[in-house]
Amino acid sequence: MVVGGGEAAPLRYTGVIRSRTESDLGFRVGGKVVQRLVDPGQTVRRGQLLMRIDAVDLQLAASAARDQVRSAEAQAAQAIAEEARQRRLLDAGAVSRSAYDAALAAAQSAQAAVDAARSGARQADNQASYGALVAAADGVVTEVLAQPGQVVAAGTVVVRLARAGNREAAVAVPETQIATLPRSGQALPFGDTTPIPALLREVAGVADPMTRTFDARFVLSRSDLPLGSTVTIELPRATTTEVLVPLAALHDRGAGPGVWAVQKDQVRFKPVRVIRLGEEAAAIADGSLANGERIVTLGANQLREGERIRLAATTAAVRP
Repeated sequence: MVVGGGEAAPLRYTGVIRSRTESDLGFRVGGKVVQRLVDPGQTVRRGQLLMRIDAVDLQLAASAARDQVRSAEAQAAQAIAEEARQRRLLDAGAVSRSAYDAALAAAQSAQAAVDAARSGARQADNQASYGALVAAADGVVTEVLAQPGQVVAAGTVVVRLARAGNREAAVAVPETQIATLPRSGQALPFGDTTPIPALLREVAGVADPMTRTFDARFVLSRSDLPLGSTVTIELPRATTTEVLVPLAALHDRGAGPGVWAVQKDQVRFKPVRVIRLGEEAAAIADGSLANGERIVTLGANQLREGERIRLAATTAAVRP
């Protein structure tokens, strides 16, 4: 076989289309779900009602808080009036200073109770509005995790929302290729013959414990790609070149892999550096073998240094 070099084949990863921002939505208060207004795959707008819980208890709590405000205001009015009377009596010398100070403290305490009751009423009103779950942004509902009749706790995820915007390709990258992963390439969505630019946005800082691969996100220039669909990311390899040789051409005599190079009608063992092994061929580092060099591809384990061979009438060049 005559060795032929060339540019390495591009890296290809298969992944799925994802949204850059995926929000887990839940109620800020607990309660019983009474209405579900969206389905998975539905496009929603910011502020659109998604789900509702029974708000009767929340409304009762808000009403009770308003009643407490009125009660506190009545007590404050009485305490303020008493403080005014005590001040007049103090000016007339009819009461002691300590009696007036007690009336003044009671009036100030009553006013503070009013402020606290008003804050509690505003909080109760806010919680009454939390019975309605609305979309935080435009997007697509990817999952609905609660149904009418179900009781959910505060913060429980009930809807997952993929926000609108340019899509991303999520792919798993082997740890051996993280250090040299190119920053840009092209993406080919499933069923689409037109590649689109793909820019690397981030690489996970921790490998997946099961697959030992790193999640990489590539930003795509289109926002109409279906979420969850398949996409292939194609990236150029580093500028170094490599040579592919059949696996049968490799031989290891105990000091590392090599191939039998043909010099005239004799063979000489030539060590090589293997980059990776495939199903049928091995990638040899550039410089280990020269272009046009003849190597033996069959029976490498039966040859000896300097052994004479007879060349076939024709030879073929193998390239990546």
